[in-house]
Amino acid sequence: MEWLASGTRRDVCILLYGRELGAQTLKSDLEARYDRRVKPDRFYGAVEALESTGHVDENVEGLEDVYSLTEAGRTRVEAQFEWMHERLEADAA
Repeated sequence: MEWLASGTRRDVCILLYGRELGAQTLKSDLEARYDRRVKPDRFYGAVEALESTGHVDENVEGLEDVYSLTEAGRTRVEAQFEWMHERLEADAA
Protein backbone atom coordinates (compact mmCIF):
# COMPACT_ATOMS: atom_id res chain seq x y z
CA MET A 1 0.00 0.00 0.00
CA GLU A 2 2.67 2.44 -1.04
CA TRP A 3 0.07 5.13 -1.73
CA LEU A 4 -0.44 5.46 2.04
CA ALA A 5 3.25 5.72 2.90
CA SER A 6 2.45 9.36 3.58
CA GLY A 7 0.13 10.06 6.48
CA THR A 8 -0.97 13.24 4.75
CA ARG A 9 -2.11 11.29 1.66
CA ARG A 10 -3.91 8.78 3.88
CA ASP A 11 -5.67 11.53 5.83
CA VAL A 12 -6.68 13.43 2.69
CA CYS A 13 -8.36 10.25 1.44
CA ILE A 14 -10.10 9.69 4.76
CA LEU A 15 -11.42 13.25 4.72
CA LEU A 16 -12.70 12.78 1.16
CA TYR A 17 -14.41 9.48 1.88
CA GLY A 18 -18.07 9.83 0.96
CA ARG A 19 -17.89 13.50 -0.02
CA GLU A 20 -16.42 16.08 -2.34
CA LEU A 21 -14.50 18.99 -0.88
CA GLY A 22 -13.08 22.20 -2.23
CA ALA A 23 -9.34 22.62 -1.87
CA GLN A 24 -9.52 25.20 0.92
CA THR A 25 -12.11 23.23 2.91
CA LEU A 26 -10.07 20.05 2.54
CA LYS A 27 -6.90 21.84 3.66
CA SER A 28 -8.73 23.45 6.61
CA ASP A 29 -10.17 20.08 7.68
CA LEU A 30 -6.69 18.56 7.53
CA GLU A 31 -5.29 21.41 9.63
CA ALA A 32 -8.08 20.96 12.17
CA ARG A 33 -7.23 17.26 12.41
CA TYR A 34 -3.53 17.99 12.93
CA ASP A 35 -4.17 21.07 15.08
CA ARG A 36 -1.53 22.95 13.08
CA ARG A 37 -1.00 24.70 9.78
CA VAL A 38 -0.23 22.53 6.75
CA LYS A 39 2.10 24.19 4.27
CA PRO A 40 0.48 24.62 0.85
CA ASP A 41 3.28 22.80 -0.97
CA ARG A 42 2.88 19.78 1.31
CA PHE A 43 -0.91 19.79 0.90
CA TYR A 44 -0.92 20.19 -2.87
CA GLY A 45 1.96 17.73 -3.23
CA ALA A 46 -0.09 15.09 -1.42
CA VAL A 47 -3.19 15.81 -3.51
CA GLU A 48 -1.21 15.76 -6.76
CA ALA A 49 0.40 12.43 -5.80
CA LEU A 50 -3.04 10.97 -5.14
CA GLU A 51 -4.31 12.27 -8.47
CA SER A 52 -1.34 10.84 -10.36
CA THR A 53 -1.94 7.39 -8.83
CA GLY A 54 -5.66 7.48 -9.63
CA HIS A 55 -6.95 7.71 -6.06
CA VAL A 56 -8.37 11.26 -6.24
CA ASP A 57 -10.21 13.17 -8.96
CA GLU A 58 -10.11 16.94 -9.35
CA ASN A 59 -12.90 18.99 -10.89
CA VAL A 60 -13.04 22.74 -11.29
CA GLU A 61 -16.26 24.37 -10.12
CA GLY A 62 -16.16 28.07 -10.80
CA LEU A 63 -12.90 29.30 -9.33
CA GLU A 64 -12.43 26.39 -6.95
CA ASP A 65 -10.78 23.00 -7.33
CA VAL A 66 -13.03 20.29 -5.90
CA TYR A 67 -11.64 16.88 -4.96
CA SER A 68 -13.28 13.48 -4.59
CA LEU A 69 -12.12 9.89 -4.19
CA THR A 70 -12.11 7.53 -7.12
CA GLU A 71 -13.27 3.95 -6.73
CA ALA A 72 -9.62 2.97 -6.22
CA GLY A 73 -9.31 5.58 -3.47
CA ARG A 74 -12.44 4.34 -1.71
CA THR A 75 -11.18 0.76 -1.92
CA ARG A 76 -7.85 1.75 -0.35
CA VAL A 77 -9.50 3.68 2.50
CA GLU A 78 -11.75 0.71 3.23
CA ALA A 79 -8.76 -1.66 3.19
CA GLN A 80 -6.89 0.67 5.57
CA PHE A 81 -9.91 0.73 7.89
CA GLU A 82 -10.20 -3.07 7.84
CA TRP A 83 -6.50 -3.47 8.63
CA MET A 84 -6.72 -1.00 11.52
CA HIS A 85 -9.86 -2.67 12.84
CA GLU A 86 -8.19 -6.10 12.70
CA ARG A 87 -5.13 -4.77 14.55
CA LEU A 88 -7.25 -3.17 17.26
CA GLU A 89 -9.35 -6.29 17.67
CA ALA A 90 -6.22 -8.47 17.90
CA ASP A 91 -4.66 -6.22 20.53
CA ALA A 92 -7.90 -6.09 22.54
CA ALA A 93 -8.20 -9.90 22.69
